[in-house]
Amino acid sequence: MLKALLKSRSPIAKKMVLLIVGASTVFALVSVVVQLAFHFTGAVRHIEQSVDEYNQANITALEQALWYIDYNLVDDLLQALLKQQYVGMLKLEVNDELNIAIGVAELSEKIYVYPLVYQQQNLGQLSVGLDLSVVKRDIVNQALVIFLTNGFKTLLMTLIILLLVTRLVTHDLHRLAKVADQIFTKQQQIVQLPDQLLQRNDEIGLVASSMQQLQHRFQRGLDARLAAELQLHQHREELEATVEQRTALLNWQTEANKLLSEISLSFLTQGSTDELLQRALAIIGRLFAVERVCVFTFEGPLAVYRNVWTLFEQEVRLDPIDLEPLRLLNAYLRDTTPFTVNDIETVKQQAEPEYELLRERGIKSFAGFPLHDGKQTFGLLSCASLNYRSIWHDHQVTLLSQFATAITSLLVKEKKELALVRLQSELLQANQRLLVLAETDELTGLLNRRPFKRELTRAIASARRHKSKLAVMMADIDYFKAYNDRYGHLQGDEALKLVAKALTSVVQRSEDCVARVGGEEFALLLTDVNQDELPLMARRIVEQVAALQVEHQDSQVSPVLTISLGGVLLNSMSVDDNNEILQMADNCLYDAKHQGRNRAVLDLVSD
Repeated sequence: MLKALLKSRSPIAKKMVLLIVGASTVFALVSVVVQLAFHFTGAVRHIEQSVDEYNQANITALEQALWYIDYNLVDDLLQALLKQQYVGMLKLEVNDELNIAIGVAELSEKIYVYPLVYQQQNLGQLSVGLDLSVVKRDIVNQALVIFLTNGFKTLLMTLIILLLVTRLVTHDLHRLAKVADQIFTKQQQIVQLPDQLLQRNDEIGLVASSMQQLQHRFQRGLDARLAAELQLHQHREELEATVEQRTALLNWQTEANKLLSEISLSFLTQGSTDELLQRALAIIGRLFAVERVCVFTFEGPLAVYRNVWTLFEQEVRLDPIDLEPLRLLNAYLRDTTPFTVNDIETVKQQAEPEYELLRERGIKSFAGFPLHDGKQTFGLLSCASLNYRSIWHDHQVTLLSQFATAITSLLVKEKKELALVRLQSELLQANQRLLVLAETDELTGLLNRRPFKRELTRAIASARRHKSKLAVMMADIDYFKAYNDRYGHLQGDEALKLVAKALTSVVQRSEDCVARVGGEEFALLLTDVNQDELPLMARRIVEQVAALQVEHQDSQVSPVLTISLGGVLLNSMSVDDNNEILQMADNCLYDAKHQGRNRAVLDLVSD
């Protein structure tokens, strides 16, 4: 019978009940009253130990099932625990989220509490209540049988039951526990459970199978997490690269805008246009990493180099470019549209003249920006790459267009300033001509009365500073009205010119001057003279006019044209009124005429 029970594949509880009932029936009469209490205590202790070991063996699986929220496995484990013979009640409390109580609480005479902890996280607790009433009943039955039968057989049956429990439960539970301790401890590999445990059709086999499935689920979850982490790492690297690129672009644009602002501000200040323009081209070249930056201005059909910047001081062909055969370029210039060529080979078929022009100048990549003043395109800003093919991005084209606008403003400002300078020069020349006309006698080229009086005022001040003398003389052509009446006004004008020339031939110092102050009346200003020099100069003047030998038949003093001269020599401190001085000289002239004309009368003021 015992052999048949060992070979049976019924659940553990069923085997235990059959063995205990059979043993009780066979050996009930073999107990001894004096050993009843000892047997009861030992049986209870053994049951508690067995149940505790069983529970401890299943706690790990229960904790894993709760951690991964596998409620089916939780329910299976709880049912397996409850099916133990001496377990009367189970109560599972999971952090106020789950509260399960199964069994009959009133039958529980002793309760074990197992805390549930997984990966250092407190999950809750499991309370297990033992039902000792079965033990008591068995002991009572055994006691009755013992007293009636053989106590020796009861002892033997108890040993057999212990042997079976050890064989069927305890041994395999220890094996399961040992395997569970090895799960994911070595390089996170799955631990294979023994086939003997997996093939069992009882609770231990179920636990072993659940543990195996739990490992696979955990492994799949771990693989998924690793894959997600790898993908997240790749996304992070891509994001960092994108952020780095955009940060670099933003920093470049910020620096470019700053330089553009500085250039635009410098264009508003005073300075050489060529210097400002050359500085701007250097900034553009370094900022956009090109080897050559040029500004062209258009003169008819030709594009003439205005300013050139090169990175390595390459030799640049500065001869003008004929624009007439460059049809594609002319189209862009008419539309004032920026144009870029990443690779000149791409324009070979479409615009062969432009291609040949770029190739001859060693250009591999090109960007052009027309300079337009609102009425016409008057120039071009060009950026050329000589060593490699560049890719012109939209943000670069936009920024270069802003640089072109700033350069356009500078060149337009220069044009306006040049036009203003020319206009100012023309106005100054016109004013100078008007001033000459206003202060110069048109016929003789001598000063008229107003500038003569200004020169007289200056001479008086200078004489006072240097404590010197000055002389003022008035001259009048004798009988000039009669001369005009006889010879005509044209001949009279010629006579006036000759007289003016004779006067200036005598008065040659730059500080002195001769003026025509009336129709035939002249005034002379002599500085730094004395009373010995003045009479000699006055006589020379009168004689110089007579020496012209200009015929004057109607003169009453001479057959040739003559003059009368009156003058005054002044101390610098004696008088400061121009009109008074002129009046004094005019009085002397009146005396010369009264004395017979063709002579000089002077008033020499002593010191």
